[in-house]
Amino acid sequence: ILMDTRLLRSFLAVTRTGSFSRAAAEVCVSQPALSQSIQALERDLGCKLFVRGRRTVLTPAGERLREYGERICHLLEDARDDLQRLAGGLTGTVHPAILESLLLFLLPDVLAEFAREFPQVNFQFALKETVGIEQAVLTGDAHFGVVSRPPASRQLVEEKLAEFPHILVGPADGKGSLKTLMGKLPLFLLGTWQRNVVEEKTDLLTQFPDARLLNPINHVAVIRQLVARGLGLAILPAFTMGPDLRVLKTFPDMKMQVFIIRRREDAAKRSAQEIPLLPAAEHFIAFLTGSLRREIKARQS
Repeated sequence: ILMDTRLLRSFLAVTRTGSFSRAAAEVCVSQPALSQSIQALERDLGCKLFVRGRRTVLTPAGERLREYGERICHLLEDARDDLQRLAGGLTGTVHPAILESLLLFLLPDVLAEFAREFPQVNFQFALKETVGIEQAVLTGDAHFGVVSRPPASRQLVEEKLAEFPHILVGPADGKGSLKTLMGKLPLFLLGTWQRNVVEEKTDLLTQFPDARLLNPINHVAVIRQLVARGLGLAILPAFTMGPDLRVLKTFPDMKMQVFIIRRREDAAKRSAQEIPLLPAAEHFIAFLTGSLRREIKARQS
């Protein structure tokens, strides 16, 4: 039974989602069918993989199988990609770990252009915060990370791709001067950290000491949508700009940097479950770097 990778992937889906129902949806089978597959796997192995209860918890045997299962699936994927490369053309699955705001607003055009040139390359993105991205790259769960600051770990190296100024934005159909809109609409901030940066890098809050400051949610995409709907103003990286927003002010000293991070070549020896850096991943990194630098140059010209 273990040779049936569908069963193994179903088991890993349960461990990843923590839920039989969510795992069933992920692998496109019914929940009863998934439960039967797990039971068959347990019978074949002669041990329980999950502690049955309100929460899906792995037994020690389940934890061990998860480790082996991840290695097996990575090796099968590597074998497929390697054989496809022998057949010609750039192929494979690239595993980046990335900040959600960068994936939503910075990468779609790059991905579309890359896909037109290399249609056989697939992507499996992991959306994480910066600490999680660094960890994914360190453990080999991701080929590389895309973050907004240099990594803390010395086992990682970074390459700066671009930097974008922050802009004060309002709704595209919002009428009136900056003073009028600041008096009429609240200013949405992404937490205390952004207020500190705004106070340090700009004179906005000195200029408008009575501004209503709100923190509805620490999520760039949601804040942007609220602004586009006319519910407030916000200070966002310039790459989030679109036709549904209006730039009210630019803050050249308040910038968001974008970095690619990777493992050092001389870092700890590769583990068996680590995803090797495929030619497709290397090619995409070069493609992304070139695209962003061309975009920055076009903005500045």
